[in-house]
Formats: sequence, structure tokens, C-alpha cells
Amino acid sequence: GIPKPTYRAFELLHHLGNEQLLVDGLHPTVDAFVVRKEKSATVLLTNHALPKHSIETSDVNIILTGASEKCSAYIERIDASRANPKKLWQKMGEPEYLNAKQVAQLQIASSLIREPLACKYKDNSISFEIKMLPHSVAAVTVEFDQEIKRKNRK
Repeated sequence: GIPKPTYRAFELLHHLGNEQLLVDGLHPTVDAFVVRKEKSATVLLTNHALPKHSIETSDVNIILTGASEKCSAYIERIDASRANPKKLWQKMGEPEYLNAKQVAQLQIASSLIREPLACKYKDNSISFEIKMLPHSVAAVTVEFDQEIKRKNRK
């Protein structure tokens, strides 16, 4: 009954809007999707490679064009140490049966955490940088005071 990282990834997908926006830019392991919902846009990033293919931490620069200056942003991450209870379970000795305290601790370790994210505003665009660990997912949600325009790019 402990949510695993895959469950949390579906939780992030569930909160996306219903209008996918254009993303421009290529990276060998990082994929980006931008989805709009009323007064917000979520940038969903994954850093993944097939088995036996190289992957490393990547710095990703995102620019959302047609944005208003009045906005706030937060990031939610899934990686080896965030929204992932495996390391804690291993530290507990990999118990086959958990007591109530261990379940509660693992539930907390499994949770998505919203962290504020600073954005820079210039020329009707906002930008931010994200460090993507290998085999990780990040969702950056930017909330605006007014509706955003449809032209966005990576």
C-alpha cells in the first residue's frame, strides 16, 4: 500500500491540463512536455535512457513565451531520493512485514513535495533552469494572474 514512483508519476499526469503546447528543442535523454490549464502551465520533464545507454545529470533551460510577469512557480520531483521510499525501506532492513510506524514513514518518503521555484521575467517570457538527475521526472507548474498565450518553447 505504499505508493511507488510510478504511482507518483501518474499523480503528476492527473493534474495536467488538457491543452498540450508546442515544445521546441532536442536533448538525447531529456523529454519535455508543456500542458496548459486555464491560468497555469505545467512543464513535465523526464530524463530517461534505455538500459545499457549512457545517461547523466542534465541542466535544462526552459523559456515560456507569451507569459505575464505576475506568476509563481513550484516544482515537484521524482528521483532516487524524492517521492521514492525504496532507500528508506532498504535502510529499515528491507522488512517483509511493516509495522504502523514504518508504513507511516514510507508514506511520507513516497510523497510529492512542492518546492517554490524562482523564475526570471524578460520580454514577455519567463525562464528557469532545472537540474535533471538520471531517471527522474520533474513537473514545474507556473501559475499566472491571467490566461497565457499559446506560443511556448523549450
